[in-house]
Amino acid sequence: MGKVASAAGTVLGNPVAGVVGLALTMTGCYGGLTDAGSAGAMGGATDGASGETDGESGDPPPELTCEDGTPGPRTLRLLTRREYRNTIVDLLGVAAPDIDVVPLEPRIDGYDNNAAASLVTARHVEAYVEIAQLVADEAMAQDVASLAGCMPADPECARVFVEDFGARALRRPLTGDEVEHYLAQFDADAAEGDFYEGLRLALEAMLISPSFLYRSELGEPLGEGIYRLTPHETASLLSYSFWGTMPDAELRAAADDGSLETPEGIEAQARRLLDDPRGRDQVAEFTTQWLETTSVLFANKDAEVYPAFSDAVRTAMIEEERLFVQHVIFDSEQTVGELFSANYTFVNDTLAQFYGLPAPGSQDALVRVELPEGSERGGVLSLGSFLASHAHANETAPVRRGVAVRERVMCQPLAPPPPDIDATPPDLDPNATTRERYAQHSEDPTCAGCHSYIDPMGFGFEGFDGVGAYRTTENGLPVDESGSVVGLVDAEGNASTEDFVGVRELGTVLGDNAGVRRCVAQQYLHFTTGRGDLHGETCTLDALGQRMEESGGNMHELFIEVTQLPSFTLRIEEESP
Repeated sequence: MGKVASAAGTVLGNPVAGVVGLALTMTGCYGGLTDAGSAGAMGGATDGASGETDGESGDPPPELTCEDGTPGPRTLRLLTRREYRNTIVDLLGVAAPDIDVVPLEPRIDGYDNNAAASLVTARHVEAYVEIAQLVADEAMAQDVASLAGCMPADPECARVFVEDFGARALRRPLTGDEVEHYLAQFDADAAEGDFYEGLRLALEAMLISPSFLYRSELGEPLGEGIYRLTPHETASLLSYSFWGTMPDAELRAAADDGSLETPEGIEAQARRLLDDPRGRDQVAEFTTQWLETTSVLFANKDAEVYPAFSDAVRTAMIEEERLFVQHVIFDSEQTVGELFSANYTFVNDTLAQFYGLPAPGSQDALVRVELPEGSERGGVLSLGSFLASHAHANETAPVRRGVAVRERVMCQPLAPPPPDIDATPPDLDPNATTRERYAQHSEDPTCAGCHSYIDPMGFGFEGFDGVGAYRTTENGLPVDESGSVVGLVDAEGNASTEDFVGVRELGTVLGDNAGVRRCVAQQYLHFTTGRGDLHGETCTLDALGQRMEESGGNMHELFIEVTQLPSFTLRIEEESP
């Protein structure tokens, strides 16, 4: 532990600071930064985070219009556990480390990358140090020459490693001071003259550096409180947005040669990244967080009520969602409309049997199947992952499902119930349907205001039970799956009510709606910016909404369009509280 602590102290420029100092530094420098002094707490983050500027830019500040979008604040964004794991694997070529020791990040509105909520604690630092030591050992057990990028006998090998590997690890060129900090790990006092020990110490130090653990979006000053991301910051933003990991060699080269300083260069890289298999996986990850469907894997379901809901079914549901979303966005029409109303899905024999569909003759891999004529399924809201995630352990949840659509799909957040209101679901009644029980529950005048926006939509899901299997009766009584969408907003901002029967018709109503298309753009902006509060983003949302309409609701192009707004690479100075 002493050697790791020494490495941590070197990162901070203080050989006695140790791991506790690292924790304090990382916590203190987190969040929106307002001056060079705050950034400097990262061990040279003003120069180090950008690595490319020192002083005011000679360019005049841009004259922004609403169509350009709204720049967000300057931030340091802690890598999520998923991003951290992926980055270590891609950087070192080692097996994915066990990240269970790293505290779970808070999920804000479903997303795990909220910049304002992800704070570093002492537990984080202990976990980062532990993992750094383990993966450094694994990397050192492989070909050291490949890791170092040179032959250890070369007297310049230590510098080659620090400059080349360090630029990949910190995702930018190192400053002169940083190079000297890491070279000091090879000195006799630290490594006792052993190159391999020096390499290990330098590697561990980089892996616990704030510049490794955080994504910098500080930018270079343009004047009047506006900053533009450096090319290497832009490369990281692109890579983590589209891949959830560090930039590859081609993206780093584009940052080095100036290609990322133009919208055309950014678009070219964005399209390359998006259409890579890792881009497809990232899109599926976005959808999972947007629709909050991860819980299907661990949601507590009553085995007596739902005996067929096995672990194999749960796993297949998650895979179904992934393949379905990827097919819509990459291999088919790519539109919001198709996402909500497609007449196909992906199943294996196990999931097909659970759904009551013809078996495709595939025991393991999920394959695409066309839904039978008149099928009640169709679109992402009829996937088992969504239906089971938004239901109770032993029954459906019309309120929960209605709220999920209202807030996640329509972007119409609802106020929480007053603290003196009992929000407990109505008691089970073997002589009534869920719809009947909840209808009585919402007749209370103190509840009816919000429930008039929730229940009519949630009742439309009653054709599917609490684990996503279709049903026509409940307790021997016929199920009524008619519903209505209240407050459906069109492109001009006019609200209306649309009636429907069943989830498939609901998906058609939502998929054809301009307000829903705008909401999809808003949800993706949450995911890619790591910002939960988008109340000041009206201009950006207006610009994206307009582009969504022009493209017919093309989601594939939405992901690219986000990168083409000037606000993608611009940040603003926020006043200190």
